[in-house]
Amino acid sequence: MIEATTMVKERILQALNNPLPGLAAQLLMAMPGRYINVQVPSDARKAAVLVLLYNKSNRIFLALIRRKIIETDRHSGQISFPGGKVEPGDDFPVQTALREAEEEIGINHTLEILGLLTPLYIPVSNFHVTPVVAWYGGEVDFIIQENEVEELIELELALLIHPEVKSLRDMKVFPSMVLKGVPVYDIQGLIIWGATAMMLSELEVMIKASSR
Repeated sequence: MIEATTMVKERILQALNNPLPGLAAQLLMAMPGRYINVQVPSDARKAAVLVLLYNKSNRIFLALIRRKIIETDRHSGQISFPGGKVEPGDDFPVQTALREAEEEIGINHTLEILGLLTPLYIPVSNFHVTPVVAWYGGEVDFIIQENEVEELIELELALLIHPEVKSLRDMKVFPSMVLKGVPVYDIQGLIIWGATAMMLSELEVMIKASSR
C-alpha cells in the first residue's frame, strides 16, 4: 500500500510538470454562466491555497476546511482549501499558501512542494487564487485555528474520482438567493461547490489522465 500511495504521488508530480488541463477542467464544475468573461481584472487581489496531499493509514488524503460563518465573509460556512491573501514579503505563491495553512490548520511539517495548479479568478471576492500542491509522507498533526475554521475535513483522494459523487443542486447562498443547477461534489454528505470544486476538478482530471 505504501508503494501504491507513492506511485499516485509520482503520477501527480509528473502531471504537474506537464501542460495542465487548466480552464477546461475547472469549467466542468463551474456554476452556469460562471465564465462568460474569463479576463482577470487588473485590480484583482492575489491569494494562494494549499492543496495538501498526505499519507494516512496507507491511503492518500486531502486537507480541506469548513470556514466559520462570519457575516462579512461571502465564503463563510463553505468548504475550501486552507489559504488566503498574499502579504508583503511573501515568496508568492508557495510561502503565502504555507503561511496561511499554518495559521488556519497548524501545519508545521516540512512539506514537499509538487507544483501549482491553474490560477483561478473568483469574481465575488476579486481574488486571483493560485493552488499550491504539496505532499507529506505521513500523518499530519493538525491544530485548528478556531476563530476562522469550523472544522477540518480529511477527504480520501480516491473518492474524488468516482463519477457518482458529482451532481447538480440548487444552492442557497443568501436567505433570498438560490443558485439553480450548480455542479457539486457530494462526497459522503460533504457538499463542495464553487471555486473549491473547480480546483478539485482540475486535480481530478489530472489524476484520471495520469492513470491511463
